[in-house]
Amino acid sequence: MNSARKSYFSRLILMALLASVTVRAELKPETVAAFDHYVKAAEDEMDKHKGFRDFLWLDRQDPKEKSMVWLGQSTIVPLTTLDHGQEIEVPGGAIQHWLGLTFLEKASLDKVSMALLNFNEYFHMIPLQIMESKTTKHEGDNYDGFLRLYKKQVSSVVLNVTENAKYTQIDPMRAVIACHSTHIGEVERPRKKKTYDQERADEDAAGYLWRLNVYLRMEEADNGVYVEIEMITLARPSGGILDKSRYLNGFQSFPKELVQGYIAALENIYPRRK
Repeated sequence: MNSARKSYFSRLILMALLASVTVRAELKPETVAAFDHYVKAAEDEMDKHKGFRDFLWLDRQDPKEKSMVWLGQSTIVPLTTLDHGQEIEVPGGAIQHWLGLTFLEKASLDKVSMALLNFNEYFHMIPLQIMESKTTKHEGDNYDGFLRLYKKQVSSVVLNVTENAKYTQIDPMRAVIACHSTHIGEVERPRKKKTYDQERADEDAAGYLWRLNVYLRMEEADNGVYVEIEMITLARPSGGILDKSRYLNGFQSFPKELVQGYIAALENIYPRRK
């Protein structure tokens, strides 16, 4: 066996060993406090623009960017929220902040809102990242939903997530859906579907995803609906080469992939007319 093949098989053995190990990550109070601080600063910035002509993030950028989205060039951009011009440190955690942008031709605000509030259909709409979903409660403009998130790699990750969504219609043409996770549990045996309800204890969890907030802004204009999907997540920091979540699962890419899933779902419902 030549050295290249030996090296290849050595890596496979290392990956298999790591796959059998759960690297624990404790969610500390100071991490939660820093995330809550970040979220408040981000939501305060969003609230500044409700009811105004710069409601969309796109409205505060170069007009060419909005034109490109209108023409069908959906995109995802990273964001960072500052506190009085300073970055917000998150000890023991890592925040990801993404914004997805799309335009749905011939869509209406009411129908897009209904689709995004229907948790029952999420596993059909976003099948690559969501394997099960349902609406668990609905009272007025408040919705509770369950999502079973999924990331398949060498060592699969399955997460049970409960979300609370609040719908706010600002005016006849603009609305916001704010979703906050209320529980995220790591499935103990991701390869056994019959035991998906069995979760690791908090002290044994790997910290793939601790918090998941999604903000959906919609504006009906230009013969369709602009949709902005803003996502803020909290997870444990990425480690070195022997860190299971980084080396095996690559779960740090999941938040962006989920934003991509939202965009793909909406564009599948409202395909552009050629």
